[in-house]
Amino acid sequence: MPVLAQRQIEGFDENGFVFPVEALTESEAAGLRDTVLQHLADCRRRGGARAALAFGPKVHLLTQWAHRLVRHPALLEIAQSMLGPDLLVWGTQIFVKEPGGTTDLAWHQDALTYDLDSEGRPAAFRVWLALTPTTVENGTMRFAAGTHRDGIRTHRRTPGLKGMLRGDEAVLDESEFVRHDVVLRPGQCSLHNMLVVHGSGLNRTEDTRVAFAIDYLAPSVRPSRGQDSALLVQGEDTHGHFVLERGPQGDLDDEALALCSDAVRLRMARLQAAEEERKKSGALTHG
Repeated sequence: MPVLAQRQIEGFDENGFVFPVEALTESEAAGLRDTVLQHLADCRRRGGARAALAFGPKVHLLTQWAHRLVRHPALLEIAQSMLGPDLLVWGTQIFVKEPGGTTDLAWHQDALTYDLDSEGRPAAFRVWLALTPTTVENGTMRFAAGTHRDGIRTHRRTPGLKGMLRGDEAVLDESEFVRHDVVLRPGQCSLHNMLVVHGSGLNRTEDTRVAFAIDYLAPSVRPSRGQDSALLVQGEDTHGHFVLERGPQGDLDDEALALCSDAVRLRMARLQAAEEERKKSGALTHG
């Protein structure tokens, strides 16, 4: 039986997201939180490319623990209930908000920069897994309900305050949608459509907020242009739209670093070409 109830799948279709979804136990989440923080500390200490790739976009190629996590039975059941038995992982990313309220993230759509073509309902989505409690006070993610139905919006690149990461900001009227703050216990997750508008707030607490994101795809998804790679985690890929990745044999060793670096270079070359096209078309403006 699928992990998601029919009402949750219908809610995902209607709103562009669903939460809370039970995934890991709180004990598993606590252990993974400690692993993530130790991973980041190790990457900072070793520096260079390891530090540059520590947060993503393909942590599952850099460490064995992340490679195991994307294959966790509960997460695969969640993904299968949305996409069917054949599953790829395109990206993995760590999100940390330190205490003190120095960073937030503007309203945006993942689809703007992912440059993926999908078929079906849905063919790609992100799992955002809480490894600590996520609250409004610690800057949790927030969704603009129903905005996935409007396609890709125009985004503007606006500077944030000193020390703040804002990102590309979707042009929208906040009065036209209902905002939902993603409040989760450790081990719970949210799922969201890559077209839904979302962002996050400032961490105004004294505790670090930690989350881990996984992008699951059906093999029918394809890059809009250029070559890209993905990890087959269940079933088979009969489409061949992605170069299939292989998992690391160690954590942060030279072989894992080479695997991760090669895959990220492949992706970034494609996405940089896509960004140049968006600038020319006016989909990304400066304001």
